[in-house]
Amino acid sequence: MIKKCIVVLTFVLLARPGLCQNSGKAFPAQNPVPKQVQETNQEQDYFKLDYFRQVAGVALEYTPMSLKLFDFINDWIGKPYKWGGVSKKGIDCSAFVRELYSNVMNQYLPRNSRQQYGYINPIKKEDLRVGDLVFFKIKTRDISHVGVYLGDNKFVQSSRQGVNVASLDHPYWKKYYYKAGRL
Repeated sequence: MIKKCIVVLTFVLLARPGLCQNSGKAFPAQNPVPKQVQETNQEQDYFKLDYFRQVAGVALEYTPMSLKLFDFINDWIGKPYKWGGVSKKGIDCSAFVRELYSNVMNQYLPRNSRQQYGYINPIKKEDLRVGDLVFFKIKTRDISHVGVYLGDNKFVQSSRQGVNVASLDHPYWKKYYYKAGRL
């Protein structure tokens, strides 16, 4: 627990734009942001993505969407799982995916994983891209779990271990993987 707190604290201090490099105050609209500040923020963004690559094993490309996705995941990682839950006090897989899509991609998804599957265009596993949905049938004939693909065969999910990054190569997820899809 202490190790996790130190890692999270280190990350917050080093990776959040504005905490270490500047005051975090917005510049007035009439004055352009100085080039040095722009470069510092870009360096911090690269650092955040590199940190995510090291910790989660996922190499996200430097795009505004990947930064938004990283910030969202960082904010939720470790939050507890609760079947039917919809908040940081406890959230299930489909509510987490719905929240991610709403906040990161500005797209609507229905509340449960079976309904979410109805919204996607199925794709082959080898065609997965960041942001695609991955579906699982766990000990049932129906879709019972969903996550969001991050790249490098990893996906983010809410499971019994809470919000976490998992690998599609793990024997458990290989066994229950069903299909993937894109909106």
